[in-house]
Amino acid sequence: MLTDNTDSVNLKLQQDISGLAPGDVDFVTKFPIKFIEGNFANYMWGGYHLYDMKGLPYGKDTRVAAESWEVSGHLKYPSRVLMPDGRIFTLQDLLKDRQLASLILGDAVVEHFRQDFPILVKFVDVHKHMSVHLHPSKEAAKALGEKDPGKEEVFIVINLHENAESALYLGLKDKVTNEVFKAAIDKEEDILRLSHKIYVKPGDIYRIPSGVLHCWTGGSIAVEITESSDLTYRMYDFNRQRPMHIEKGLASINYKCKQGEALEKECRGLWQATPVKGIDSLLTYNALKVERLSAGLNGNSVEVTNRSTFEVLMGIEGAMEVVSSRNNWSVRLNKGISFLIPSRAGNYRVRGIDEVHNNRALRISMKIPQMKD
Repeated sequence: MLTDNTDSVNLKLQQDISGLAPGDVDFVTKFPIKFIEGNFANYMWGGYHLYDMKGLPYGKDTRVAAESWEVSGHLKYPSRVLMPDGRIFTLQDLLKDRQLASLILGDAVVEHFRQDFPILVKFVDVHKHMSVHLHPSKEAAKALGEKDPGKEEVFIVINLHENAESALYLGLKDKVTNEVFKAAIDKEEDILRLSHKIYVKPGDIYRIPSGVLHCWTGGSIAVEITESSDLTYRMYDFNRQRPMHIEKGLASINYKCKQGEALEKECRGLWQATPVKGIDSLLTYNALKVERLSAGLNGNSVEVTNRSTFEVLMGIEGAMEVVSSRNNWSVRLNKGISFLIPSRAGNYRVRGIDEVHNNRALRISMKIPQMKD
């Protein structure tokens, strides 16, 4: 059982993590962690909306930002935290020590999901078409010898660009056979013509199962939530001369999934009320736990209690004040901003402070498997 003996924890961690100063343990465990902004993936299909949303400067020579990796333990774009002494640590650095990992993630998360940060959350600006791609299942990724695990995704649309198509192509149209699809792949044809098209709107939620072809067209600004994996197999890319992954993709496609409107219905997500006023939950089919906090207008508040694991808070509408129940910390959570709330930081409440817009945030963590008798 972990104790809250800060002095002994500090001593041990200073030995394990070079440069950790006294008091830094409290800094990354007792209070919300705000990571350094600008952790952008500059894929060609992005734009500049994420700079605007975060209030970051950009100019004519600035690279486009397709994704903002808000809270990431992935080696590709790791989240970084600026410590009080000026040193910078990645999230992976902080989780290398098991005791510190338990204080940040929670004992149960470390026990079941180890010391790797288990989720990846992003803001996404789909300014141009993505590739037509898929993500392998965990079993397929393992069979193909991949280092990253397979994954499925949750996309929550928060805004649309004006005069853009703003569509999701998901799976195949009804009655498109596997033979027709494979023939189109062999001929390097545009396989979007075989895919089921869905026009999206703000608030739409889609689960993208592993093994299912999909493509977001230009126009959507969204939150992407997934397990910590960057495995993507491109099957068609509009002749943009990027690497393709046809063989791995064909080996990973779920040929037994539903098609057309039946698949759309199965993948569409809806918020469901919980016993706690102001907290709605989303049904997920993996270990991800996704909830929405709605503080509304006029200073309404939501109480978050019985915490035992880390949580990521992402502002998606309006603005909120997040206040510790012990009154030892408070942070402002605007739209486009994210925090990691360590397990050790305790319970909190959120209060809406934008008098014009609804005040909403996503609360993301992990489901802990129930122990069997």
